Amino acid sequence: MRPRGSARVAGRMLFSTALFLAVPALLAPLAFAEGEVGAPPQKLVVLPFAALSGDVPARAPAKAAAMLTTELKGVESLEVVSAPRAEGKQATDRDQEALAAARAEVEKAKELRGKRKFKAAEQALRAGLDQYRLAASALPDVGELSDAWALLSAVLYNTGRDEEGLAALQASLALGPSRELPLAQSSALFSRVVADVRKGVQGAPRGTLLAESTPAGATFVLDGVALGPTPLDVKEVPAGQHAWKLQLPTGERLGSTVEVAAGKQAKVSARAPVEDAESRAVASLAANTVDEPLLKAVGEQVRAAEAELALFGALSRTGNQLQFDLFLYTAGQKPVVRRLPTLSFDPDLLEAGMKFYELAGQLKAQGTGLGDAVRVPSPVSLETLANKPKLTTATYGVAPRAASEEPSLEDAATPASPATPAAPRAPLQGQKRKPLKQ
Repeated sequence: MRPRGSARVAGRMLFSTALFLAVPALLAPLAFAEGEVGAPPQKLVVLPFAALSGDVPARAPAKAAAMLTTELKGVESLEVVSAPRAEGKQATDRDQEALAAARAEVEKAKELRGKRKFKAAEQALRAGLDQYRLAASALPDVGELSDAWALLSAVLYNTGRDEEGLAALQASLALGPSRELPLAQSSALFSRVVADVRKGVQGAPRGTLLAESTPAGATFVLDGVALGPTPLDVKEVPAGQHAWKLQLPTGERLGSTVEVAAGKQAKVSARAPVEDAESRAVASLAANTVDEPLLKAVGEQVRAAEAELALFGALSRTGNQLQFDLFLYTAGQKPVVRRLPTLSFDPDLLEAGMKFYELAGQLKAQGTGLGDAVRVPSPVSLETLANKPKLTTATYGVAPRAASEEPSLEDAATPASPATPAAPRAPLQGQKRKPLKQ
């Protein structure tokens, strides 16, 4: 028979052994939060953020990503890595190359026309016009495009193709019905033709143009005139081809040409190109959508960075504050997405550093359990979803007045009355001014 003391000692040893084995299991979910002893840190990639509206400062998404990355590097259980960037030319580089090619074709056409090689000159001009369409976002002055059409018109008239020459001249003047064409000064006959066609363009029925962008709020420029933020309904647009451009909050410059028919509405829908996983993710975020295509693009970037976690999100404007909706992506056979606490700070991000520091502390404490699980599909920002941008109107060629130039409500409601002249003052009679007393 075993002594009672030995039984107590054996029982204590069994309880201690069970407790020793149970503690690691209880602490396992906190491995990311506290950093499991001997375990390597989890790799996390901060993906480019998007802007949900045009009133978000252009540099805010990139600046927010850099500031948040800096704070996360202080979390010992995380290793912040970078996602490989897609190689290739930037859109601005392609636009500038297209603009240079267009100008070269126009100069070539001028030389060929001078040698009376009209067919070759026409081919060069048509090639140049195609390049101008590709370079619309980089075109500093729509007059270049108008002059190219005018030169094509002159070449066609030179070869007796009057109907085609008339159509080219109408295309030139549609871009600026009141603009003087330099080429018209080279010939009295061509000058009279331009004057007649101009009257026809100015008096012809016009159309409308609906301009939209994702995200909304980008300033829409039509034929060199900034008309206002998207979505925008442009009235009184001359029939013909027009050049448009805009810049999205993420910095992409987009542009092309659009054909407007008399009595009809044309439409421009501008959205950043989606050529790689990064641009596809930003485009989905800018559309205020967390969906399967977005998660697929995020997953591709996570795998390319050889990471387990990713942060993605978007900025929107709420009054005089920026709202930051942020999500944590955990890779796996069935990826998990959680919405992190929404942050808000000033548009210059002066307050953002402390907010990001506090968020890094929350991630350190709670790990992948921070935030709420997200159902897919879901909006990025509920507030932006509720406050959809309103359609505004503009008139072709008329830039909106600045707020300081707008009349007040009282001025608009009350017509100005002519000033009543003051009655002439009667001369003082028999009155003398008394001296001041000391």
